[in-house]
Order: sequence, then C-alpha cells, then structure tokens
Amino acid sequence: EIRRQIPALTINGSVYSDNPAQRLLVVNGQVQSQGGQMGSTLKLEEIGVKSSVFSFSGTRFKVPH
Repeated sequence: EIRRQIPALTINGSVYSDNPAQRLLVVNGQVQSQGGQMGSTLKLEEIGVKSSVFSFSGTRFKVPH
C-alpha cells in the first residue's frame, strides 16, 4: 500500500564520489545531495554507484540508476 503513496521518481543522472558530500543525484530534473529532504515525507538517504536509497515516511527503498 505504501508503494502507491510514493511519488514518481525519475533519475536523470548521478555523480558518485568516495566523499559522500560530493555525491549528487538528479531526480525529477532537480539536483539533490545525499541526505537531502525532498518534500515532507521523502528523503534521499544514500547515493550509490548503481542505485540510491530513499526513505518515504520511514520506509526505506532502493532505486536503480
């Protein structure tokens, strides 16, 4: 049921670095940094090489890119 509540996420690009502060992800046309809040209930937890971890209302999920 929570899947239906998660907004659509389109990953347009990513920049991975060994330094987490330099990692970037382009989501729905907007540049996001690791740990960034994307609205009141969606957060970009971690940017990885081939996938990123988001959390929505406390539920974590992985999105490949």
